[in-house]
Amino acid sequence: MNRQNLFSDVWDGESKGGETRHRIFWRPDDARMGATLYELAPETSEMTIHMHFGVEEMFFVLSGRPVFRYPQGEEELAPGDFVFCPEGRAGLHVFSNPTDEPVQLLAVSAGGYPDVVAYPEHGYAWVATRNPDPEPLARGGDPGIIARFEIPIE
Repeated sequence: MNRQNLFSDVWDGESKGGETRHRIFWRPDDARMGATLYELAPETSEMTIHMHFGVEEMFFVLSGRPVFRYPQGEEELAPGDFVFCPEGRAGLHVFSNPTDEPVQLLAVSAGGYPDVVAYPEHGYAWVATRNPDPEPLARGGDPGIIARFEIPIE
């Protein structure tokens, strides 16, 4: 067991502009489920809309009122709301926070590698056969393949 607390104020990293920060909850290297807590600062613009081919994701709104954009449009979410993003085009998604209050989202994912993450509005995709985190690689992990390639812009 590796005990962690959802409500601690320990963060693993943040975006370059400081608009978002995240905490990745520990899991064994071979686990197929994982969780990450995201915090979006007030007035955080939309990240890059994307979809996975290898991972399913669930998002739980813990606080704030993020805007969720997906293939059918966009919706403002509220604390307690939950959205599910399946693999592929049906799971295309992105969040923003146009409000003056922070947003916290708990993301739970299931899947593994290989994973392809496509950004159709920007015309590129990533393929990874291993975790892109350099730490497992430094411990003698599989070097795998991590590559970016162009796709048609939609």
